[in-house]
Amino acid sequence: MDVFAELTKPDERTLRFTSMGLSLGGPLHQDDALAFQRSQIAGAVLTDAVPVDLRKSFERLRYQHSLGVVDYEQFTVVADAAIGLYEPALRARFIEFYRGQAIPFTDGEGRPQPVTGDSYDDIATHLRKRKLHLPDGSGEPRPFGGMLADLLAWARQHRLLRGQRARQGENAIVKMRNHLAHARPHHIHTPIDATLELRALAEFINQLWGVATVGGTCYPAPVRRETLAVGWNPTTGVQEFTRAENLTADEDPTTRWILYRGVLDGYEADRFDSRYVTTRVPTQYLWGPGAATDAVAWLATHHPASDQIDPLDGLYLVRHHGNHLYLPQTPQVFAATPSKQRPGRWHLLRADVGNDAFACVRARVTPNENHNSCRCPVERLARGTWNRVHAELRHLQPTLVPHLPADVRAASLMPWPRAVEIPA
Repeated sequence: MDVFAELTKPDERTLRFTSMGLSLGGPLHQDDALAFQRSQIAGAVLTDAVPVDLRKSFERLRYQHSLGVVDYEQFTVVADAAIGLYEPALRARFIEFYRGQAIPFTDGEGRPQPVTGDSYDDIATHLRKRKLHLPDGSGEPRPFGGMLADLLAWARQHRLLRGQRARQGENAIVKMRNHLAHARPHHIHTPIDATLELRALAEFINQLWGVATVGGTCYPAPVRRETLAVGWNPTTGVQEFTRAENLTADEDPTTRWILYRGVLDGYEADRFDSRYVTTRVPTQYLWGPGAATDAVAWLATHHPASDQIDPLDGLYLVRHHGNHLYLPQTPQVFAATPSKQRPGRWHLLRADVGNDAFACVRARVTPNENHNSCRCPVERLARGTWNRVHAELRHLQPTLVPHLPADVRAASLMPWPRAVEIPA
């Protein structure tokens, strides 16, 4: 049934879209307005693995989002209700995770206190009667009160959620939910607010059930890296960037080309560095520099295939030596570091973007009173000498294969620095 058949009068035929106070093309028919809003949440759907009751609650929000076209305050209802659906989603996943087995609770002394239940209400009854603990990621008991923050920590411990930036967003969800629950004054959300909340909620729930979102912003699926080519003409100063498959032997012979595996993003092409992470998604050096004819010949012989890489929770190594702080390196390059480049204090961090790791270390090694309480979207894993950090890295990645690529960088008018000076 068309939602407008019952919610609009026959003479109410048009709506007007505005943005920043400017008209976007004049009157917009109500059906077009509805189609536009629906298109904004078309990708916000839940996987079939999600329990039916939870999917029904989510579909109700999608329906209310459409009603916002004729009842603007529905957008506010949707945005607020989306925040309230995180805890039910976590509760449902908690019950499903332990279905068919006792939940391994312990008391404060570490004595087993197993609990079973068919619903989260059954579990909550036990939690109200006594203080219980659950093992954390290291096996140590952690108090579990069954609240939203406890459930988020539990999901993280079992790797049901991923991403360091998303972890910060999850902490914000707790604050937002508490703010809404304690007499938040009257407020209005925009259609964009409601749309973004629905999208984020869909990504969150799907991730809980093991499904990452293709092109997602919170819990994205692995991204495709393909063979790319960046060239630099030393005579004209012109830089070129293209897919390697587009290279031909007819290119200007004076242009020097580099082949690498990475994500197609021309903005980052001039940053390529074979030994340091300078791009949003780490790259992999393949060949070069050399003339286009040689690059084409190499491609014809080696046929490099594309691959996929998880853009979240990467491991990065940052070196602080003297008054220099170096850009992040991947574990493969770090493990192959020549002996003369090992001195200094190394930092091992887990981050979604290499620059997050670098920025956190820079703030810590620079006199900065504002960084005493670190809230960076990173997880600090180890620091110390190369040998100490390498041992921890080996523990995390026992099958790591060291690899030191040729020392190659993309030429540009403003070379990307490999290190910054840190004031004493």
